[in-house]
Amino acid sequence: MYGGHVIALGSPQELKDQLRGHHILELISSDLFESMSVVQGQAGVLDVAVFGGGLHITVEDEAVATARITAALREKGITVERIGPIEPTMEDVFVAMIEAADKERKTV
Repeated sequence: MYGGHVIALGSPQELKDQLRGHHILELISSDLFESMSVVQGQAGVLDVAVFGGGLHITVEDEAVATARITAALREKGITVERIGPIEPTMEDVFVAMIEAADKERKTV
């Protein structure tokens, strides 16, 4: 439910399967908020969200985005502790569905 409307229905696995086309990277770095600022400006980055002590970054292409993000962070003096693809969590699923619902409302 979102905004009084059902936006998704299914088991957790069915909902996660709907995100199979999305590529999500997890980034753990030495400076979370500065990393978020740097990552948001990168080409091919579709979304960035704080998740625990790191970031979940939705990208168009994992390999290209990983290289770009890593280089941009190093240029700013930020240490990348981990960057790599992950399976979407239920939180990732709900964030993607809410964003899609908001986008649909704006076009209607």
